[in-house]
Amino acid sequence: MTTPPKAWRDPAILSFMIAETVIWAAIFYSFPALVLEWQAEFGWSATQAMGAFSIALAMQGLAAPWVGRFIDRGLAPFGMPLGAMGALAGLVALTQISTLWQFYAVWTWLGLMMGFTLYDAAFSVVTRARGAHARASITAITLAAGFASTLAYPLSAVMIETGGWRAAVWVLAGLVLILVLPLLWLGAKRLEMEAQTRNPKPAERPSLAPSHIMRRPGFWPLAGGFALTALGSAILLAHLLPLMAALGVPTGLAILAAATIGPAQVAARILLMLAGARVSAWQVALGAFIMLSFAALAMGAAAVLPVLALVFAVAQGMGNGVISILRPVVTRDVMGEAGFGESAGAVARVSLFAFAIAPGLGAILADTAGYGAVIMLCVSAPLLGALLLRRLPPQIGA
Repeated sequence: MTTPPKAWRDPAILSFMIAETVIWAAIFYSFPALVLEWQAEFGWSATQAMGAFSIALAMQGLAAPWVGRFIDRGLAPFGMPLGAMGALAGLVALTQISTLWQFYAVWTWLGLMMGFTLYDAAFSVVTRARGAHARASITAITLAAGFASTLAYPLSAVMIETGGWRAAVWVLAGLVLILVLPLLWLGAKRLEMEAQTRNPKPAERPSLAPSHIMRRPGFWPLAGGFALTALGSAILLAHLLPLMAALGVPTGLAILAAATIGPAQVAARILLMLAGARVSAWQVALGAFIMLSFAALAMGAAAVLPVLALVFAVAQGMGNGVISILRPVVTRDVMGEAGFGESAGAVARVSLFAFAIAPGLGAILADTAGYGAVIMLCVSAPLLGALLLRRLPPQIGA
């Protein structure tokens, strides 16, 4: 197989770069951008509102292996646009809610659509088409989509000022219709054609039941390692501003630190892109896990020296920035290409479940043992993840 063209000259990858940026803004970052508006209008507590997002992430995790199976069968050109249409319908329904159960129902549906449209689905399509050459394309997609929060927060703020949160959701729905729907169809169609050219004869399919995947060698060190890291990161990000306030970090510095995480993610992805295939994905993943543990340690030390909140932000952003790229790459190395979509979905499911329980777990731990215990968990979780990753077969680290 020839090396794919650069992302900006590759219509399929360029389509995914734009589509993923917008869909992440529309059905993921819209929640934290608008949650205070929902609480203010409907009188819901933070726990009541955040529960809907946890359910959405859990639904995404449940859907991930089945969406992967769909992609393995060559149906991404149908499934991804259908996911965009479902996301559009969910956003429209969101503008009509008036009760908590309706809110939960809409976000349960949007969580399912996340499974069809966000990174895990996109990366499965790219890996199916590009195999060993997928890493550069995945990096390009995440590099662009790293700006999804930059799109979601300012856009939502402007629309709230001019027409309220419903106007913000309508604008995001319009972007899904105009950009995401056609671009996901174009990108998925081109990549599936490439996959068919690369593998003209369909390989014999192994049993892809989730239970069988979980019994394959390397699955639990791989899935558990990434899930533990996701747990620690999600706790810190969900409790970021309250945690820094509890540690005595000044408000202005806390906001600056929060704003630094996104650019640090993009910077790490640029460095990974420049490094190309010269560095082992497994070794970089181990380094990213350790960096996230260091980030949590820096956060704890900010109680003594508040400026270390900026060190936390840089380390947290850089570690998270490369992990989203490396999980599908290491998954392919461990699990192979046969049935990759469902294997990647099964690995992602464990991380998504960890991400879903993280906000509640962090709140319980903070209430019962204080934020010091939260910091200890966030330091230890990625280190345990690194230990699990080191149990993978030796050839993975080559």
